[in-house]
Amino acid sequence: MEEQGIITTVTTPTDWVNSLVVVEKTNGKLRICLDPRDLNAAIRQPHYPMPTLEDTLSTMAGAKYFTKLDAKCGYWQLKLAEESSYLTTFNTPFGRYRFTRLPFGVISAQDDFQRKMDEIFEGISGVTPLVDDVIVSGKTREEHDANLRATLNRAASKNLKLNPDKLTVGAQEVEYFGHLITVEGLKPDPAKVKAIQDMPPPNDKKELQTMLGMITYLAKFAPQLSETTKPMRDLLKEDAEFIWDDQQKTALQKVKNIITSQPVLAFFEPKKEVRLEVDASKFGLGAAIFQDNNPVAFASKALTQTEQNYAQIEKELYAILFGCRRFHQYLYGREVIVHSDHKPLESITKKPLAAAPPRLQRMLLQLQKYSLKIVHVPGKNIPVADTLSRKFIPAEPDDDVSEDLNVQVHSVIKNLPISDTKGAQGLLCRGGSRDKRLLPKKCSKWLRVSKHL
Repeated sequence: MEEQGIITTVTTPTDWVNSLVVVEKTNGKLRICLDPRDLNAAIRQPHYPMPTLEDTLSTMAGAKYFTKLDAKCGYWQLKLAEESSYLTTFNTPFGRYRFTRLPFGVISAQDDFQRKMDEIFEGISGVTPLVDDVIVSGKTREEHDANLRATLNRAASKNLKLNPDKLTVGAQEVEYFGHLITVEGLKPDPAKVKAIQDMPPPNDKKELQTMLGMITYLAKFAPQLSETTKPMRDLLKEDAEFIWDDQQKTALQKVKNIITSQPVLAFFEPKKEVRLEVDASKFGLGAAIFQDNNPVAFASKALTQTEQNYAQIEKELYAILFGCRRFHQYLYGREVIVHSDHKPLESITKKPLAAAPPRLQRMLLQLQKYSLKIVHVPGKNIPVADTLSRKFIPAEPDDDVSEDLNVQVHSVIKNLPISDTKGAQGLLCRGGSRDKRLLPKKCSKWLRVSKHL
């Protein structure tokens, strides 16, 4: 990163020194992230207007061909002013560094990057940038290709680097923030409603009552749900025997179809506040995101045998991590309100990382890149997440698994800022060079006693 000019050394005193975490990405590469919680509290967010879904669709009216581009290491392509750069100073065992490019995790990053992308592609027909994604469209192949050439030429002239691994060219369907943009228009992405569509039927009256609680909550967006659920509600009568037959199967499928279609399922709007609701049961996790109290997407997963043995607070924090992973495209780079019925989460997320048990530390480290405000609410007020955690879909082979098994999070500084003294001791203890000429100055005074360290 230093060779690429993304970070540079700091030798002068600075007002801010942030902690640093290194996260392993799904492709095995490492990503360096700040822990800028204190810095974010002092930053004045610019609140640049993000494009709405209507804004985006208006530029694609009648389009039949689509290309999706991705800005490679998007934020790192935006150079920081020197004064701002010193605010991103961070500690490592080898000294202090600062970012010269916009780092992940800073609260104003998304607004600044969106403004820059709009400036780059201003005036080009059929192009819509949304943070690091760029959609190019055209009503005909010729129009699409002309728009794409103009977009690529502009990107080259502005030195905007694109990621060839995330390129979709000339397709008739592209994914866009949880939706599919197609030649027929906008469709919901099947992945975001899979948790509802694949939800298994209840096994007894208690499970049915839990499921109906969620349906009742969503009925305010679709009054016809109450009538549709009558065959299911009949099973809750005191003298009724619980027999799940064709009537109930048909009713449940109708309910699923209603819940996962408009107007119950809302389109995601980048401008609006996002609320993530999560819950953990003994055997599963549930998560859903809402805007203006309308559901936007659902997710659930079964816990592995190992995960079932977690303490309840670990399961509840894991539910938040699961929700953030599954809904990353909606949540990353913005403030998110998290509703959980587990009150201890409010305090554990405000304490220093070192004060948390190891498993919670690993989860909290992975959540550092999100700007979350965790709010305790009674379980009865989050019926959707509660139901999804109890009536989850079976885990798939490529589904998220325990962070202990699949996700390795490396903390360069053991989760805490490191002093020069500890850095010097650590370097020598790990077998650093004993040649005084090759050692940093701060290590020299420890060289005489290094064999005793």
